[in-house]
Amino acid sequence: MRRNSGFTALELAVTMAIVGIFATVTMPSFLNWLTGHRLRGAAINLMADMEMAKIRAIRENTFVAVKFETDKYEIFIDNGADPGIRKPGERLLVDRALPAGVSIPAGELTLANPWVRFTSRGLPADLLNAELIPLVNRAGRRDIQLNRLGRLWIQ
Repeated sequence: MRRNSGFTALELAVTMAIVGIFATVTMPSFLNWLTGHRLRGAAINLMADMEMAKIRAIRENTFVAVKFETDKYEIFIDNGADPGIRKPGERLLVDRALPAGVSIPAGELTLANPWVRFTSRGLPADLLNAELIPLVNRAGRRDIQLNRLGRLWIQ
């Protein structure tokens, strides 16, 4: 019977080699899944925050603006004096950074301005057609479509 119990260096090396092989096989598919998950999550969050902005505009009987930037968006109460630009007196409701690798390409926004304002009736102000708000990363693209009646959906 052996008095010393434990692992030999050879057993440890073989175990580490097997773990390394599993990691190299599974890591690429996991990273692809992760980038796709971040894109889907960002699209769902943006759509939910825009729905919240509509409801807030109705509840507070005022304009609520959603301003888009490349790596974030912010939602604030807009007094209407200078549309889409947040001034010191205007209350910030949401300031959300997009997940790593996800962006809103400003050149692909179909909006006339990089913002949307909801009226006290929950309708997007100055919107003539259905507009797209794109979210992109390495996994692909998700578009949030907003129509003249304020309906939002992810394409």
